[in-house]
Amino acid sequence: MKKCVQCQVSVNTERKTCPLCFALLRASEEPSQQLTPYPKYRSRAVRYNVFFRILAFLSIIASFVSVLINLITYRDSGKLWSLVVVASLIYMWILFRSTIRGQGNVPRRLLIQMLTLSALLYVIDRFSGNGGWSLSYVIPFLSMASLLAIIILLVSNTVKFRDYLSALFAACIFGLIPFILWLLDVVETLWPSFSAASLSISTIIGMFIFAGGHIKEELKKRFHI
Repeated sequence: MKKCVQCQVSVNTERKTCPLCFALLRASEEPSQQLTPYPKYRSRAVRYNVFFRILAFLSIIASFVSVLINLITYRDSGKLWSLVVVASLIYMWILFRSTIRGQGNVPRRLLIQMLTLSALLYVIDRFSGNGGWSLSYVIPFLSMASLLAIIILLVSNTVKFRDYLSALFAACIFGLIPFILWLLDVVETLWPSFSAASLSISTIIGMFIFAGGHIKEELKKRFHI
């Protein structure tokens, strides 16, 4: 322990001058204090990396085991049920990456979740007997729910319209797909598809009526018109 003659400050250092007034330090007769070192900071990213590595290992093992068991028992079952397991694990990873660990642009993350969940439910529907419930009911209602959620976020938040434009247009286009599938006789039930298409068309018309200027400016910026 050293002491500054001018400042009368005790300094636990190896340097010869005071860090405050730069005067010479002299050896102090006071006993040196035992300083407790501050614990090393372990960032949240490091903890997340360890967790995700363990989760990735378990996901790969689960996928491999399910595919292996499915191949062994395929002659008896006649179904590729392991694809449902693999698709569910892929959706889980997308959920973690885009929603839990994702930052910013909530509508885009919401749209990604809607698309991946629709794909997962279609796979489950396809390999569980192909009842057609995913295309007839689930996907139209998911598209309407995501579109309404984006509209609510747009109305309630004081954000720039351009941050929501691409996700809003994409949700509207996705809402038209079930009705197109009904026109192609892929879907038999009309009213869910018609409801989703009606909401999408109404949203597009409302966008051009209430925010036509913003849309034109954004299109000019994006396509350099």
